[in-house]
Amino acid sequence: MIERSFRIRFSEIETTVPTAPGLYEIVTDEGGLLKVGISGNLRRRLSQHRQSRQSRLKLKEGGDWSNPSDVMSKQSILAKHLFFYSPATGFDLKTEAGRQAFLEQRCHILVKVTSTREEARELERDMEQSATYRFMGITNSFLSC
Repeated sequence: MIERSFRIRFSEIETTVPTAPGLYEIVTDEGGLLKVGISGNLRRRLSQHRQSRQSRLKLKEGGDWSNPSDVMSKQSILAKHLFFYSPATGFDLKTEAGRQAFLEQRCHILVKVTSTREEARELERDMEQSATYRFMGITNSFLSC
């Protein structure tokens, strides 16, 4: 049973998002579906995405920064996805500051608070099947843009 749903900017996470389980969608202001995900603690997870830390992107041994399969994310898979995303936005998504600015200025989050993480997982599965998200999955997989 979904408790409540709402839309926010990334700067509103701490003041609006509870530490409850739920589902989130990251959407561009033009309506582009970037990512759907779940968490047992929505506030913590969305804060990690907003930070989009460069230091948490790691290159595999012998890897190349230009190859998505050689780069791993140790905190937010969204940071990795955005690192390789090339929208015509004027933001340098190869940098932490560029990703943060893009998320705040050009994206919003749709949040659905649920009773349990399992309930959120069921919603996520349905949404991944019914919508086309640019970035999918909870692993380091990457869809070409």
